[in-house]
Order: sequence, then C-alpha cells, then structure tokens
Amino acid sequence: MKYSIVFFFLLSILGVSCVSHKEQIVDLPNPTSLLADSITTPPVLLSVTRLFIVHDMLVAYEQRKDTLFSFWKLPECQYLFNAGVKGQGPNDFLILDRNFVESKEGFKVFELPSNRVKELKIDSSGTFKLISEQRLKVNQMPLNRFLFLADSSYCFLSQDDKYEYTLLDKKQDTHQFSDYPFDLLKKDKGDDNNFVYNKLTVSKPDGEMFASFYVYIKMMRIYNRHGEMLNEIVLEHANSSLDNEEKITYYPYPPCADNKYIYVLTKQEEPILEVWTWNGELVERYSLDKKISNFVVSNKYHTLYAVNKDIEDKIYVYKLPL
Repeated sequence: MKYSIVFFFLLSILGVSCVSHKEQIVDLPNPTSLLADSITTPPVLLSVTRLFIVHDMLVAYEQRKDTLFSFWKLPECQYLFNAGVKGQGPNDFLILDRNFVESKEGFKVFELPSNRVKELKIDSSGTFKLISEQRLKVNQMPLNRFLFLADSSYCFLSQDDKYEYTLLDKKQDTHQFSDYPFDLLKKDKGDDNNFVYNKLTVSKPDGEMFASFYVYIKMMRIYNRHGEMLNEIVLEHANSSLDNEEKITYYPYPPCADNKYIYVLTKQEEPILEVWTWNGELVERYSLDKKISNFVVSNKYHTLYAVNKDIEDKIYVYKLPL
C-alpha cells in the first residue's frame, strides 16, 4: 500500500515578512523488510539513554548509571571499556543532553545543569580525558534539545512561547526564531506551545543544518545554521489531534544523522525507519523485525546498531541497502 505526503518548501528568514511556498505531492516508498543479526554482549547495557558513534566506536550513554559511557569497537561491536563518572567533581559529569558531536580528538557534550560545553579526548585504548570546557553566557536554564552548529553557534528550545528556538551565536548573542505550526494539535488553556508541539531534533554533523520531528504530528522541518527554515514537510494523512482527547505519538525516539541522511523511527505496529535527505526527500522506509528503543546508523558500514531497553545483553545489527 502506498501513501502520499505533501512537501511544503518554505524559504524563510529571521524577521522576513514574506515566504516562498511550493507544494508537491510525492508517493512514499513501500517499506523494505529488514532482519536483524543479534550480538550477545556482557550484560552492561542496562538503560541506554542514547547511542552515538565517534572515531569508529559505538558509544552508549547511560544516564542512570554511575559510569556514564561504554565504548564498543566497530564494526563487530567488541566491548572496549567504560568511562565518565557521574558527580560534581572537576572531571565528573552532571546530566548531559542527549546530542553528542564528534570532535578532532574525541567528542563534545553539553551539561544541562551547568550550561557547560565539555570536550573529551578518547581513543580505543581507553583514553578518556576532559580537555576543555566552556560555560555559555546565556540567561536560560536548562537549554533543552541542545544542538551543536557550525561556527561555534548553538541552538536550543526557546523559553519565549512565541518562538520554537533560540540561536546562540559565536558572540554569545541570542536570536529567537521559528513560529509554531499552530492549529495542528489541540491546546488546552495554560498549555505551553513547547509542550503541545513537542519535537525531537538532530543536527547535521558538519553543523550547517538541523532537523526537527514533531512527536505528535507526522511532520518535520529543516533549518540552516542561521535559523532560516528551508523545508517543512507534512504527511498528507498526518494525524491531527484537534478533535482527540489523547495525542497519538508518531515519532517517539530521537533521530540520528550523517552528512547525507537523517534517520528517524516511527511508532507503528511494526517499527518503521524513515530515511530522509537534507533536501527533505524521503528516500527509503525500512520495516524492522525487532522492537528497539535506541539506535544509531554508521554511514561507513551502512549499518544500523540498536538496543531494546528491556534486553541488556543484546545489540541488534541491521545492514542498510542504501
């Protein structure tokens, strides 16, 4: 069975009064079924908050554990080591945002309670060292849905209910941007827009763009690093909850991305992985045979790595025929 979506290509600029609007109806591809290989691991994956890949290693961030990160050699998922202590010491970590970005020597994290960006040096031999940290000068806390963008700029959810996002540039100046997609969901008196229009975000690894997927709407938006909306894409059969008391979750899990594709999992009877380009084209849909709660995709190995929150000794591996 085929479905259709409506693509709304919007070119909007901060403060600009006019918008170019182009509509196109495109057939969605039927999903391709994929079967997972299972890798049995030591029972250490107790409650994975986020999977990500840096320097040819799969990394599991587990917010609830005292040791926050475990590292696995790719492509075989061989366990290497764990590191990163939860605490308030100079080399410890408080709660981290779920978006991580690879750096030259390791990766960067954002610490929510302190508004600090921390960079870590790592290697497969077990090196794990804090090499820099910077406290962001912004009068907002916490900075939810934090994203690393190019040119030392960052993006996060706005606390101004008129706008979706705040952009923090390299001069530490802030700019509010992006109107909410009003009248697509039922809103009760007193509800904040960022609660009603909850969304999951992901940045392109080069920091030039980011995408957002609305949890309760079959809808996504793509922006450049300056906060200009490039695409707004709405499925034709998007589930509007204007007349429903209960919201329907469509995008339940954080997306991941490489410089070519965006990957996002939908909540249906069977998990469907959608693969989008950064131009807003849906190029593939994959039906997965396992229930998964967290995943990441390696562009190098054309492989999806995933875990199930209820199974602590398995990593699922899907080969993606992209």
